[in-house]
Amino acid sequence: MDYQNISNTFLLQVFIFMTWSAVLYGLALAITKILPQLVKWSRFWQAWLLISVVPLLPSYFYQVKFLIPNGLKEVLSDSQHNLLNHSNLVVSQIESIEVLQALLWLALALIVTGCCLSVLRFLSGLLKVNRFVKQSIPLIDFEHFTLKQKAIITANNISIRITNQPVSPFVFGFFKVNMLLPSSVFDMSQQQRFLLIEHELMHIKRKDPKAVIIFRFCSSIFWFNPFIRFIEKQFLQNMELNCDAAVISSYPKAKLDYVKALVTSIKLSKNTIDSELTTYFSGPQLTKQDFESRMKLAMSTQNNQKYGTSYRIALAMLTFSISCIAIAGKPFFSKDMLNVSNQNGVQPVLNGYISSDYNDVNTFRGNKQHKAIDFAAQKGTKVVASFSGKVLVADDTTFHSNYGKVVLIEHEDQIQSLYAHLDSFFVKSGQYISAGEKLGTVGETGRATGPHLHFEILDKGERTNPKFYLNLKNKKNIR
Repeated sequence: MDYQNISNTFLLQVFIFMTWSAVLYGLALAITKILPQLVKWSRFWQAWLLISVVPLLPSYFYQVKFLIPNGLKEVLSDSQHNLLNHSNLVVSQIESIEVLQALLWLALALIVTGCCLSVLRFLSGLLKVNRFVKQSIPLIDFEHFTLKQKAIITANNISIRITNQPVSPFVFGFFKVNMLLPSSVFDMSQQQRFLLIEHELMHIKRKDPKAVIIFRFCSSIFWFNPFIRFIEKQFLQNMELNCDAAVISSYPKAKLDYVKALVTSIKLSKNTIDSELTTYFSGPQLTKQDFESRMKLAMSTQNNQKYGTSYRIALAMLTFSISCIAIAGKPFFSKDMLNVSNQNGVQPVLNGYISSDYNDVNTFRGNKQHKAIDFAAQKGTKVVASFSGKVLVADDTTFHSNYGKVVLIEHEDQIQSLYAHLDSFFVKSGQYISAGEKLGTVGETGRATGPHLHFEILDKGERTNPKFYLNLKNKKNIR
């Protein structure tokens, strides 16, 4: 297993992830100027979190397992197959960056260690909140609840619990939702208590407890990405504002009582637990500015913003289009490889003929079996890629000079195709090429008796018969 490549691929993926998150952050700021109401919707930030992790999808990156296959590193007695120059440029470059590789491994270790510690903190927080909830007392008498509230509680199997601790009311849970109320709630006026309970039930209706835990989990895993933390913070702030707006829209004449309930809850809340895992009515994660915004919203004479069907459609279209942009940008970092099997590869020289077949024996090669197929054609004839893949080598220095100008392409399943004796090539190392796309022209560079393409297929580093992979049905081009 190429552990060095694993570390490089992982760190590249982290870099792209953070870069993409930064782009989304800037885009969110732009949308704030154009559609400020959309950004004030908590669902917007849920969609933004989903879009931000697109580069982390398993298929987004294609991992190249090795640069030069072992089969090409073997030193054979036949000079034609002594392909790898012992002083080749690639090896010397790799050896010269050992310090850089060590630093990359250190960065990888720091990221993984930080993720482990952060996830442990997240799990510890879950246990802490759960323990706090379990220490409270289940409510038996529901006389302070309306019939409608009782019906909602029963329908959603919500556990109502009471604590003597001076905390803000909150809801918590992923599969089983708990509503925790401080005993001081029952000292409030009936209207204030009613509105407070409506607020918490609204959170449950909107599935906010689950969303809060998901956001906290993502922030824990991606602790190294500040933009994910920013998205989480925006979600939490707007979640409370949206919940306030929903309750006030249902009871527009109770705005003053709602503000009083909010202020009273702030005064009575003394103790705190892990507030980042729960939906607090007046939790400590909310700043003074947040409370001012909520009070201003509650006392506003304007109609509260309702996010109806038009907003949902707009958000869905925005999410889809931006996700498509992320996926469309995938070829800049990776490319879906075609299945290199079942004789579906394109013949690399369409107008050529096989002048030397696989396993042919010739005195020119020292009576050694030919582990490739030679396609003879006029000098300058177009050579195309047999399969889609990533160009690993495109030069005349990496391999032995006998090979001349060479292009080596990596495909899926650790399969590689090699094109040698080229007169010219039009690709460069690191780029992706599609099957049938021109990569160079037939030549006779290196050790060759005439213009032809020397074509090899390597499966996991071992040479294999290219006929098993190529579509050679056009017999007129084969002699």
